[in-house]
Amino acid sequence: MKPALRRGLPIFEAAVQVFSEKGFANTSIDEVAQRAGVAKGTIYYNYRSKKGLFVALIEEGIDRLEKVINRELARRDEVIAQLQAVITAHFSFFDEHRDYCRLLLSEVWGLGHRWEKQVERLRTGPIRAIRNVLERGQAAGVIRRDIEVESAAVALFGAVAVTALNWVLFQGRSRFDEVAHTLKAIFLRGCQDPAAEKGKEPPVSGWKPAARPVGV
Repeated sequence: MKPALRRGLPIFEAAVQVFSEKGFANTSIDEVAQRAGVAKGTIYYNYRSKKGLFVALIEEGIDRLEKVINRELARRDEVIAQLQAVITAHFSFFDEHRDYCRLLLSEVWGLGHRWEKQVERLRTGPIRAIRNVLERGQAAGVIRRDIEVESAAVALFGAVAVTALNWVLFQGRSRFDEVAHTLKAIFLRGCQDPAAEKGKEPPVSGWKPAARPVGV
C-alpha cells in the first residue's frame, strides 16, 4: 500500500529539503532521517528505498499541482479567464513549495531519462489540463489555430516553473503580482486569436505599475 504523504509530516519536509539541496544521487537516507528526527528504519519501512521515497514525494507534488489547476479551471467557464487563473495558481504553488520547485526542475525535468514515469505523469496531468483548455479555446475561436497546443501547453508549464524558480532564487527584485502579470501578458497575448470578437473574453488582468518619481 502506498503510504500517505502529506505536507507537514517530518519525513516529507525533510526529504524535499535534503533532495533539493544535494540532489538525488548525493542524498542518503541517514541524512533524511536525521533532518526529520526519525529512525532510519521508519523511512525504509514506509518507502522501502531512497528511490521509493523520492518517487513518492515527487508524485505527491504532481498530484497536488494537478488538483490546484483543476480546481481553478472548474471555477471558471471562459477560456482566457481559465488560463489566467492557471498561471496564477501554478506560480503560487511553486512559490509556496520552493524546495519542491527546485527538485522538480533540476532532478525530474532536467533528467527526464532517469524519471520517465514522473515526466509522463506531468504530461498526462497538469500539462494535459492546460492543453485541453487551449484546444477548447481553438474550437471556440478564442485561441489561435496556427499554434500546436501540446507545445504551447508545455511552454506555459515550463515558463511558469522556470520563472517561479528565478523568483525563489532572487526574490525581492520583482513583486509577485508583477511577475504573474508578465507571464499572463506574454503567453495569453501570444495565444489569443486577434480575429476573436472583442468583449467575449476578459482582458489580461494584472498589476498597474506605480508612477515613478520625476528624474528616476
